Parts: sequence; C-alpha cells; structure tokens
Amino acid sequence: MTYKFRGVCPVINVPFFPDERIDYDSLAREIDFTIAQRVESICVFAFNSEPHKMTTDEKKQVIRFFLETVNKRVETLVGLIENSISGVIELGLTAKEYGADGVILYPPALSTPADANLLNYFKTIADAVDLDVMIQDNPRSTGVNMSLPFLLDAFHNIEKFRYLKVECPIPIRKMKKIVEETKGELKCYSGNGGIFAVDAFLNGAWGIMPGAVMAGKFVELYQLLANGETDKARSIFEKILPFTWFEDQSLEFYVSCEKYLLKKQGVIANDTCRAPLCALSDQEKEELVTLFQRI
Repeated sequence: MTYKFRGVCPVINVPFFPDERIDYDSLAREIDFTIAQRVESICVFAFNSEPHKMTTDEKKQVIRFFLETVNKRVETLVGLIENSISGVIELGLTAKEYGADGVILYPPALSTPADANLLNYFKTIADAVDLDVMIQDNPRSTGVNMSLPFLLDAFHNIEKFRYLKVECPIPIRKMKKIVEETKGELKCYSGNGGIFAVDAFLNGAWGIMPGAVMAGKFVELYQLLANGETDKARSIFEKILPFTWFEDQSLEFYVSCEKYLLKKQGVIANDTCRAPLCALSDQEKEELVTLFQRI
C-alpha cells in the first residue's frame, strides 16, 4: 500500500476582505508561500481554515480554487465540515472532481451519533467519496471523544481510512498505541500547531499538521529527525516551541495569530477573521511578533 502526506502537511487559512468576502488573490499567494517552504502536501479546511463560518457554496468554491491553484505541485487534503451526511458527501465529491488526494472527516457538530452509528456515519461518507480518508480525533474542537477501540474498529471496517489526526488529551500516548495495534498501517498525525512534533515523530507519527507560518521550520526539523540528527532537531524545536505554545491558546486565537503574521509578511492583504473570533490585543500582537522574530 502506498501512503501519502508524509512529514509536514500545513493547514492554510482562508483570507477574507474586511467585508468578509473571500480574498482569492491572497489565497493564491498563501498557497504559493506554503508550497515554497518545501512541503510535500498541503491542507485546506481543517478548523483553522474557518470552514465552520462558511456556507456550503463558499466551501465548494474554495475547494475548487485551492485544488486548481495547487495544480498537483504537492499532495492535497481537504477537510469536509457540514452538518448533514449529504452535505459532507457533496463537498467530498467536489474535492474528488478537482483532484484532491484525500479528505478529512469530522464527527458532526449537531446530534452526534455514538459508537456503531458514528462508525456508520464515517463509512457512508468514505464509501461515497472514495478517496483516502483521515479522521480527526479532536475533542477540544468537536466535543466528541473517540476511544481507542472505536478507532481500531473503524480502521478495520472502513477501507479508505488510512490516516488519523490525534489531538486528544495526552495525544502521543494514544498515537503510540494505535501505531502498535495496527502495525503502523493506520498513519497518525500530530496537530496542535506542532507543539508535540519531536515526541510525535520519535513515537511513530507519519506527519504533523501545523499552520502555514512555521511550515518551513517544521520541514527542517522533520528532515533532521529523518536523518537521525535528533539533537539538531531538538535545538530547532526549542526555538519554535514558545511561539507554537503562544498560538495554541485557543482555536480562534490561533487563527488570529496566523493571519496577523501572514499579513505582516505581505502574504495576505488582510487579517480579517469571521465571527466568532478572538481579536488580538496590541500587547498580544507585540508578543507574537517578538516570539516569531526570535526563531
């Protein structure tokens, strides 16, 4: 079996104009900026892309633009966030039509099914879309806890389920058990902006999914670990960590931080976030820039 999305797969933000229309010119620059950091894959519509604040039509338009702009330069993952099975399948088929390499599935935000019903929810979508599937295990954002037995059951029953993004409490412990139980066949990713990157890779992670701003440094870190240069990788990580911890105070805070720095670097024109949002104070912006510049 051939696996994709190895190493660092950053999740991009969707830029907006001040009136909250989608800024496609800025989105194109952000895609190019991210790919230029030597990543081998890229993702849109994990939570920091703000898909939960967008209409179905907007998401379909962004998916098409994203995939056409990437144009197969790197592998692509598309998150599918809607409240209905049919809505998720519609987004998934859009991603498939325009050439996505895989999709991310999330538990539904409303009327969340449990156990066998949740497994059937994932399986129905995976079978209909027929692309490689990543499931996101992130109770902080979804409100849903997926147990180790549930995830192993899903792995054995959903043919295309090959990847898992682990963002639960004590994630590396769970990741290590999954790698052991599946003999490495279910590939695990670490999220949280990369705050567990070294520990994750040393315990069998297939990849990490940080934001676009720090993607290049994480690529450097990953390559050092792959070459067995662990001490050098840790030295880079120790410089990155205060920055990543600062960003990861909440989802909306993280989005605001990433967009502020992307704007400051001239990648996107505006750092507008759609409500609900967490606007940065002047002091927080100053601290963010200070931590970024020290890396």
